Amino acid sequence: MLGMTSNGASVFDSSPSVPICKSADGSSLRKSERSKNTWDNKIDDYDRSDDDKDDDEAPEDPGTGGTAAKKKKKRKTKKKRTSANASPKQSSPPRVPLTLLFPMGQYPVGEEVHYRNENAFRTTSEEKRYLDRVNNDFLEEYRHGAEVHRQVRHWAQKNIKPGQSLTEIAEEIEDGVRALTGHQGLEEGDNLKGGMGFPTGLSLNHCAAHFTPNAGNKTILQKEDVMKVDFGVHVNGRIVDSAFTMTFDPLYDNLLAAAKDATNAGVREAGIDVRMSDIGAAIQEAMESYEVEIGGQSLPVKCIRNLNGHDIVQYSIHGRKSVPIVKGGDQTKMEEGEIFAIETFGSTGKGYVRDDMETSHYAKRGDAPNVPLRISSARALLSSISKNFGTLPFCRRYLDRLGHEKYLLGLNNLVSSGIVEAYPPLCDSKGSYTAQFEHTILLRPTVKEVISRGEPRSCPGGGMSTTINVAPNQGSQLLLQPVQSQDSFDHFFWTYTEEPHQSRRQAIVKAHPQVTKLCGHEPLTKYIVLGVVILQIFCAVWLRHSPLLSARFLLTSYIIGATANQNLFLAIHEISHNLAFKSPKANRLFAVFANLPIGLPYSASFRPYHLMHHKSLGVDGLDTDLPTSLEAFFLDSLLGKAFFCTFQILFYAIRPMMVYRLSFTSLHLFNVVAQLAFDALLMHYIGASALAYLITSSFFAGSLHPCAGHFIAEHYVFGQQNPSIRTISNKLLVPETYSYYGPLNLLTYNVGMHNEHHDFPAIPWSRLPLLHETAKDFYIDLPHHTSWVRVIWQFISDKEVGLWCRVKRETGGKRAGCGKSR
Repeated sequence: MLGMTSNGASVFDSSPSVPICKSADGSSLRKSERSKNTWDNKIDDYDRSDDDKDDDEAPEDPGTGGTAAKKKKKRKTKKKRTSANASPKQSSPPRVPLTLLFPMGQYPVGEEVHYRNENAFRTTSEEKRYLDRVNNDFLEEYRHGAEVHRQVRHWAQKNIKPGQSLTEIAEEIEDGVRALTGHQGLEEGDNLKGGMGFPTGLSLNHCAAHFTPNAGNKTILQKEDVMKVDFGVHVNGRIVDSAFTMTFDPLYDNLLAAAKDATNAGVREAGIDVRMSDIGAAIQEAMESYEVEIGGQSLPVKCIRNLNGHDIVQYSIHGRKSVPIVKGGDQTKMEEGEIFAIETFGSTGKGYVRDDMETSHYAKRGDAPNVPLRISSARALLSSISKNFGTLPFCRRYLDRLGHEKYLLGLNNLVSSGIVEAYPPLCDSKGSYTAQFEHTILLRPTVKEVISRGEPRSCPGGGMSTTINVAPNQGSQLLLQPVQSQDSFDHFFWTYTEEPHQSRRQAIVKAHPQVTKLCGHEPLTKYIVLGVVILQIFCAVWLRHSPLLSARFLLTSYIIGATANQNLFLAIHEISHNLAFKSPKANRLFAVFANLPIGLPYSASFRPYHLMHHKSLGVDGLDTDLPTSLEAFFLDSLLGKAFFCTFQILFYAIRPMMVYRLSFTSLHLFNVVAQLAFDALLMHYIGASALAYLITSSFFAGSLHPCAGHFIAEHYVFGQQNPSIRTISNKLLVPETYSYYGPLNLLTYNVGMHNEHHDFPAIPWSRLPLLHETAKDFYIDLPHHTSWVRVIWQFISDKEVGLWCRVKRETGGKRAGCGKSR
């Protein structure tokens, strides 16, 4: 959370995780040891008020009536005792201490992720398991704080609404944290035992971090605001740092998705012996694959490069290590036993923050110098800070709450003396919007525990629940949650595993770190595109008087036109990954130019669909490269597959709109207008035959053409497979991406090197062969093709290959681009 310009704020992700709780008999519930705790007293008051109510409702009458009343009173008393034995539940807003909800003192476990590759031994190592057991007290303190954060966070996300003041929101969150930890922080030293790990950050719009309202602030949350909610919980100095972003307008959904996706990427990448620079590269790749449509303008989402994640040590929100959110730089490694806050910040502005606005956050320095203080109020304030906060961050509202008055002179003196550090709000350019998400992870000896992730949990009446664990990888793939059983006629290859490319990329970077230097744009691409566009216009002019069914027209369309337009299809594919220019905007505009000889506008829509294919490979309902069950069912024959191969370009054009509808943006409008204008000029000055040549070339490019073989070769499962592999309960792995190593790669931007491309989408086509050679030990044993013509022939003629031969999964996907499923 707190940090100088190079240190960021905090994060929340909605990934579900449900812990194992030991049974607790309601009769064993006990009051908190602190009798002065407000909510213990309130619960006592509730019990006493119930007793009083029973007495009032059952007055003793003389004679028989009195006897009946006494009997009735006894029955009521007995009923009340039964009610008292029931486990307590959390209130709304949350005010019941967790010691009452978890009387055994055992708190929910976070999401546990087993280590992989060279660290896989840690899962079963007796030595590491012993080290894990001796740290149990330390873990329970962290888990206690994490569950407090989850319960307060859950309530805040449901109840924060426009029209509330920021002061009201901050105080509701902080009151909840103090009540649930059982430490109100009003007595000297009580706040050091538990409570707020740092002040509640409520940074709006272009302000990214370190803003909380000071006394007298009247700011009201508006519907159009983007608010970062960042707060910490600590128990005995063990700080859980997590943040999330709230909006009330779907306009900003993609900005939030970018930051959440980037945080999840950072959490996945983090682990023992992982370099900070590798985590930053993964975060940046995820974050900057998004763009946001605001005010009719398409804005790329940028990482805020001078805000970082950080390690956490006891009573200090920032240790000595930083986790960058951009590639390059720090080669420091994460180590066993460390705790990190993985947080990311996305912005529609410059991607760089500066100090701005009134300071609210402060913290006493751990290495504070011993200097004489000449101002008496500074000495008194320093004593109070040391006794109540130590090195934990605090804000001016907290000093007000302790009863301090007229302390600003003393506080400024402590700051100028270097004893207290001031943390002003950090802001990007005005008019921009920023988003933040964050999680705290523990690098335990045996597993990585994402301590802050998940939904609130409880263990009422001894009820049991189950922790969701991520199992060790098998063949560089991770087992995910089970999916529902498929229908009897569904013959796709359903899998438990996450897509293989993330894991393989991590392994390659670890084994061959030099491959990261291959990333970047390829200047040669724009010259090739320009040449192919000119070639197609020349051919259109040359064929302007040729009949549409003449041999010259058809052969030129098939041999030259289809090859050229396939080249342009794949140029747009490269450009969609921002590999032609450094500037994202230049890439978008150049894709529209490359689209012109294709005849129909498609470049603007292709990019979000294609990025979704990368992020959600094989995920049903998100990856529009997957054939639908309807297609597979009706085309599951030799003639059906021949029909599909002949008209596959139409399937790829229509299918996405049936699965996932994109919002129509200004870039789409520009693409349509530019294409229609080009087509109109072509028809006016050259003739209708010229436009017919371009469209025919596009049709052949996606039909029975050698270069069109890549559509099928990339992800359809070829080769004899064990029939039981189609049953998801068997958890068998099946290859889902195939590379092609043949001469046609020269005409298609090396798209045949498809495993290499999915592993490293930021490496341009010209450097994929070098990637293959560098990491040959990873690629040499993977299944691959040597002929696209043979691929088409086998797909049509082989009964064992067809549209059912695709790997599908129901979970693990991330949506790119704005839109919604249909």
